Amino acid sequence: MTLEERLNEIVEKQQGDAIIPFLQGLTQEERKSLVPRLNKLEEYYSKFVQLNENTYGTRGTSAQHRIINLTALVIYSLKEFRKHQWGINTEQLNELIPWYVPSWLDSFFKEGEGKEFGGFYGMDYEVLMDWIEQGILTVTPSPQTIAGYLVSYINTTAILQKREITLKEHIWYLFEYDCGQNWMDNRNGGHPYYPYKYLIENGKLDRMRVLRESLLAVNRNMNKNLCGWFAGMFTALTPSIEEQLALQPEILAVLSAPHSRPVNIILGLLKGLCNHPQFRIEEFLNQTSVLFASDVKAVHQNTLAVLNKLAKERKEFRDAICCVTAQGLMSREESTQSKIVKLILTYGETESTTLREALAVYTETMLANTKKELKAYLENNESDDISAHNEAAPAHSEQPDNDSASFVYEPILPIIREDNRIQEIASPEDLLFLASQVLDGNEIYHFDLLLGALVQWDRQQDTKQISQWTPILQRAYKLLMSGGSSRNGLLDQLMATFLLDYAKLLVKRFPKEAKELSDLHQKMVQKDELQKGKWNYRNLQKLTIRQKTNQKEKFPVHKQLLCRTLDLLESKEKPLPLLSTPTHTPMFIAPATLVERLKQYQQANTEPDDMDMQIALSRVALDNSSQELPIILQDLKEEYQRLLSFLLGAEDVLPQAPFTHPSWWMTAGLIKSPETIYSEFKDFSYNKGPREFLTGNFTWRTYLRTHSYTDYNKKVVEWTSATLTFDIPESKNSHVVNKDEYNERISYHSYDSHPLVVEMYPLIERFDDIQNDLPRLAWLTPNMPEPLLVWCIRSAIYDPMLNEVREIGITKATIEALHQLRHTWHEASYILEASCMLVADKTSRSYAAEIWIDRVSKGCIDSKRIGKILGSHQHTGWGPLKRLTGLIQQQMMNVSPLHNRELENLIVAMLAGLPEKPIKDLKKLLEIYAELLSINHSKAKDEQVLHLLDVWKGVANLKKAVANIQH
Repeated sequence: MTLEERLNEIVEKQQGDAIIPFLQGLTQEERKSLVPRLNKLEEYYSKFVQLNENTYGTRGTSAQHRIINLTALVIYSLKEFRKHQWGINTEQLNELIPWYVPSWLDSFFKEGEGKEFGGFYGMDYEVLMDWIEQGILTVTPSPQTIAGYLVSYINTTAILQKREITLKEHIWYLFEYDCGQNWMDNRNGGHPYYPYKYLIENGKLDRMRVLRESLLAVNRNMNKNLCGWFAGMFTALTPSIEEQLALQPEILAVLSAPHSRPVNIILGLLKGLCNHPQFRIEEFLNQTSVLFASDVKAVHQNTLAVLNKLAKERKEFRDAICCVTAQGLMSREESTQSKIVKLILTYGETESTTLREALAVYTETMLANTKKELKAYLENNESDDISAHNEAAPAHSEQPDNDSASFVYEPILPIIREDNRIQEIASPEDLLFLASQVLDGNEIYHFDLLLGALVQWDRQQDTKQISQWTPILQRAYKLLMSGGSSRNGLLDQLMATFLLDYAKLLVKRFPKEAKELSDLHQKMVQKDELQKGKWNYRNLQKLTIRQKTNQKEKFPVHKQLLCRTLDLLESKEKPLPLLSTPTHTPMFIAPATLVERLKQYQQANTEPDDMDMQIALSRVALDNSSQELPIILQDLKEEYQRLLSFLLGAEDVLPQAPFTHPSWWMTAGLIKSPETIYSEFKDFSYNKGPREFLTGNFTWRTYLRTHSYTDYNKKVVEWTSATLTFDIPESKNSHVVNKDEYNERISYHSYDSHPLVVEMYPLIERFDDIQNDLPRLAWLTPNMPEPLLVWCIRSAIYDPMLNEVREIGITKATIEALHQLRHTWHEASYILEASCMLVADKTSRSYAAEIWIDRVSKGCIDSKRIGKILGSHQHTGWGPLKRLTGLIQQQMMNVSPLHNRELENLIVAMLAGLPEKPIKDLKKLLEIYAELLSINHSKAKDEQVLHLLDVWKGVANLKKAVANIQH
């Protein structure tokens, strides 16, 4: 029996006890000769196969894998081992160690350091140290590697004391690297920092060094929880005053930490230390600029508490203390500014030039009451400020409910401009360059632009250019087989599939010149077949954009566009242009260009693709087109002319029969005025189902929903949360499946054989993993995005506490799309805008504020409507009010007199919708309202708000805020 046959036999018959004697008997040459055989065994037994009807797994058993792994450790070189093995099983290597250690073990170990998986299964601190002590590993592990393994034993004091080097050197690495040591507290019976306390008390660790290292660790770029944990260790060890004084440089350095918890812990400690004569007061005062720059209110409050104690005891520093305290006026928090005013009035000298100069810097951020109380310290007194503000304020400012006609709004730039024109694809070379970028997700319009460019330039390519598609196709295969980058979405996978179809078309046309493309396809098909049974198997042999599946298509509209483009490319007729290709960023079509394209269809006596036409109508720029309309449309005839005259004409222009293509006319009607039900369209089949699916104007509400689960004691635990929902009407073509369940979905179908684009959105059952695609979805129908916005809100913005990656991604993508869109807002847009002011994601809240600022400047937003929605949300506790008040103070307040006036309108409408029982954080909202009334020189006039104020003034913590409004 040959060596190969014996190895086969051992593996096949799972003779585990025989493998080590077999390997021990091999010479170096015999080991090398077995490498090809082991490669085949590795490939055969590691392949995923169907084990039974519903289960896939590797062909080999655990015993067979052990035999192969042991053999690999003995006969493979490092290069071969890397190629075939995921890593080294430490238990299996320990079986070999008495007689064999791979010569490349040190190199393999060093390569794995710093990676998430170090290359060893079952490796821990004990195994690592044993190997080092036995000389099995001759390289020195990095401190981070040692810390990562040691942390698992941090609560095992016997192991910590087993080796001298552990406490002398290794344990200190835990203060330098994030190894998740804070989670180890949960494993020692709820005794925080037990091992450190034990080792200090028993004289095994130097107490001062532990104290110092715990402070230094806070600024070593670790995660927020761990930084707080280290600061907590310092206080848990109850350092004496003498110890604190000795560690002042390290203590004061913590005040510059990136996270607020350690800062607040140290500020709490400084309240007791700052009165000591040896306290380094000047160093602390130098840190206050960093402390007041924090956006955490507690940091400001604790800083002021320390400054107050210092000012009381250290008279010689009072002027300097008052000057640095003025920095806190950057915060618009009423309670913070109130404490600052009190400190300055108590300890500040009105004649102090330095204090007056320090205060003058912050007059813009001072609240009205602050200015009034600090009047004596300000070089420009309050009356000057008021008169200056009056000059800037509009004449009608006494009437907040009046029309803001006297404000000067920023001009709204036309959609169709030269500076936002998309560069045309003017040659086959341009086509290839565009195709090389289309899978990168660089520009939102690349997907559609490539389709239009292919139709235009496909037949004009030189035969020499065919091979230049190879790198483009390589990227397409890679995306399909590996999933692409974090910027890629499912639409990119559709485009990659389409490119494979296009490559097949090129191979058919140019068998010789496209041989490189053909060879690439065969190579990738073979590679794909090796993945059969695995998650990343794509069946490239049969994959085509025209492939029909039993599942609902996530992107039916885009798939239809791709199939339509492929039809045009395969046709022997001269292809007509795609109508929906955008001409101006982000995804608009110039009316004149659409007319030119329709003229070509008119001259060819060919009917456009229905979906292509609908998208073109949805993307055509509608601003200021009615004046030039007669000139633009003069060359169009019949239905084309009547359709565009209706869509682009004035508001009172009505549709004119006959209607050969109801889907076009219905699309135009929904774009022009979604609220209008045109009697001319009464016979359209689209009217049979609920109109909400066409307009997105669903009835919505927020309500408290009860949740429950059964805990390990079989006790039912219940809690409530506020939910935003849209009432989905039930009808013959629409109903809710699994209502109120996690897997709830909408079943909907169009009554017409030509469904509208907006009727495709309900087919997207869940919006998981498509945040990268949402912008392109929104720009299918930029003139009527409301139906899509509804499904986005239902998918990710129904609960304001959601903070998972999926929900954050969808929320950001949706609000970012709203920022770019230029449509007239209807209810769904306002719900999205208002709701995003309360969501968990800070970036999305910031986007919502920017949208409001921009639209207020241009006079194209109804702030009262936003306020009513926010009031409705807060009536049921949908979203912490603190998020909104923080957003108002940080971004929306004092942008301009116009914005202050609109913000007042928003808050009045919101307050009017609140319940009589005060909601959480109402005080802050009332303080902001009082400040706006002072800035705008107006008074509370809304009857419902006045009624609520009378109710709330009886609540102790609201009394002062209400009085400031009613005075």
